Amino acid sequence: MSDVSPDSVLGALLGTAVGDALGMPIEGLSHANVRTYYKGIKEYRDDDQRGDLDAGQWTDDTQMTFAVARALAAHPDAPDQWPDAAAEEYVDLRPEARRWGQTTTTAIDRLAEGVSPTESGVPDRATDGAAMRAAPLGGWWATRDLDRDEAFAALRPVLAVTHRHPAALVAGWGQVVAVRTLLGWTPDTFDRTAFWDMLIDATTWAEGQLDGDNRVSKRLRSLADQLDAFPLDLRDACDGVGVWADEAWPFACAMVARRAHLLENTLLSGINVGGDADTTGAMMGAMLGALHGWAAFPDEWQEGLENTERLEEEAQAFAEVIRACQS
Repeated sequence: MSDVSPDSVLGALLGTAVGDALGMPIEGLSHANVRTYYKGIKEYRDDDQRGDLDAGQWTDDTQMTFAVARALAAHPDAPDQWPDAAAEEYVDLRPEARRWGQTTTTAIDRLAEGVSPTESGVPDRATDGAAMRAAPLGGWWATRDLDRDEAFAALRPVLAVTHRHPAALVAGWGQVVAVRTLLGWTPDTFDRTAFWDMLIDATTWAEGQLDGDNRVSKRLRSLADQLDAFPLDLRDACDGVGVWADEAWPFACAMVARRAHLLENTLLSGINVGGDADTTGAMMGAMLGALHGWAAFPDEWQEGLENTERLEEEAQAFAEVIRACQS
């Protein structure tokens, strides 16, 4: 791939945090309740229902994404060390856990008990946690001259530290491919048909490498002729936007494909559908950030984000490391 812009890499990582924070207060709410309690999300808001997080704060999506980024930055040319490095980062985060899902919690508890990263991942829950943290992996691959087989061999083990269900891994791989691709495009060069065909091809191929569970690519195929639909209709076409890998991740991709050139509108429209809104927001934010770059995000979203300076420093360090090793 051609030279990757540092601002685009920052966009992918920090866009994850922005989408996470925007969706945080309405995580788990139906669209009707989003309208009832919040009149729609238009900016960062406190979680008025749970009362645990304030406006601009983020959840596990951001914690895990930046943990992966730190693991990769520490060993940019040694993928075999990533699972152990990521496992150490995850365990260190346990005292600061924010709304960790069942799959992630189970896996990290196993790591804390001494289970190997090759065995810690949960094999029987097809959730979207691998996809939500995949942005750094897409950034790393974008700076490497690796074919698909080589990249999959390097990236799959770090995703599997927490999520070993084939569908979860396929969605995680799909997000890697999406971010990698969008890092090489701009809003003006975005090609919806090429993007969607690429996602279907990538997930179908990955399903073949795993056990043949085709629920993710099947969902993408079913959405191919609906990409101009209203967000609520896309939600229904995905059978909801819950935590499952064939719901939230295909929905996030469809929202990006629908209006890729409209960063704010697309992100808010997808989040306001409700459901697993923080994770949907995180995945959309990563893709839109890769495409538009961090500079394109509104000032109030940048400045109102929790620990913006620290996240920017970590994202910048990650971008510098992977670009320094660019081949």
